[in-house]
Amino acid sequence: MSIRQSTTDADEHILSAQVSHHPESTVKLGILGCSGIVPRAVLDPAPYVDGLEIVGVANRTLSKAESLAEHYGIATIYNSLDELLADPQLDAVYIGLSNELHATWIRKALSAGKHVLVEKPLCLYPEELPMMGAAAQHYGLQLIEGIMVAHHPWQHTLRELIQSGEYGDLISTVTQLTIPAKDNHQDNYRSHPEQGGGCFWDLGCYWLQFLQQVIGIQHGEFDGHSLFDGPNRCDWTFEAQARLAHGVTAEAIFSFEKPYSSRHIVYLEHATITINDFFRCNLGFYKLKLKIALLENGQETGEVRYHTFEPMNYYVNQLRFFRDTVHHPSNHHSLDESVERIHLLSHIHATAKSKSVIS
Repeated sequence: MSIRQSTTDADEHILSAQVSHHPESTVKLGILGCSGIVPRAVLDPAPYVDGLEIVGVANRTLSKAESLAEHYGIATIYNSLDELLADPQLDAVYIGLSNELHATWIRKALSAGKHVLVEKPLCLYPEELPMMGAAAQHYGLQLIEGIMVAHHPWQHTLRELIQSGEYGDLISTVTQLTIPAKDNHQDNYRSHPEQGGGCFWDLGCYWLQFLQQVIGIQHGEFDGHSLFDGPNRCDWTFEAQARLAHGVTAEAIFSFEKPYSSRHIVYLEHATITINDFFRCNLGFYKLKLKIALLENGQETGEVRYHTFEPMNYYVNQLRFFRDTVHHPSNHHSLDESVERIHLLSHIHATAKSKSVIS
């Protein structure tokens, strides 16, 4: 492996932003893979997370690891992914590899005694799930899927508003998550089906996680539709529907070709609650707000209430959650919701594929 001293301007920024911590409680993290999400998900937010240290990085293309290490002042560059896993000083790894590689490297990391934070999706095939859960339990390690929106209080607040009954019964939800593809996602996993390409595998997890946390999806019926007319017959626009308990319906649209939107709308008897641009907090520290428009006899009264949250960064919150889960294994983190999502993603996608008219 290669060892470097921290000498870049980026390091000075990190040192100035980082909260002091106690070395004995620090979670030492290695990074497997240098995909485009790594800076946003780990390297940029890490300085704001007390008790977490980025020790080293490895990538199948060594030059990418070298470039990332130089820019962020990461001291250790490993010659291979396996070499990183063999380093006894590491407590945990972040896996930012291509989707089809997640299952293999989760197994290797757990076998090497490392806690794992893996970029979503946890894996691409439901049959890979039992191995992961068994390995995490066998080695007594934490395995966490990185669903960044899960780590923000807006979901808890929205669930409380629904369950309180203050605005009547829940009727339905509508979700829009459409992010135009840059350069049509050329040379990107999103345009390759075998790598979990298409908009639904990339974005559908956020809808399902929202339903799990805010409403609950036990015994729900799910369906999907797409023309699969994107690159390599990936789904470039995807529509999904669910019928949940008590007749509640949920609709969603995902797309790589429609204008940007990230919005949940929740329809209750006496109010419509909207959270707009909910993806924004993955880009930095931003405010979010719930807009509550009151209804009378199904019509807006003109009275609007707001619940505003202080600026937060999803990825900072996610790293803090990972650190805390590693520090306090007694606070058991369950894989059940991730397992449920992978099964549903696979089922809904397959259902839509079976109905596709593309020959």
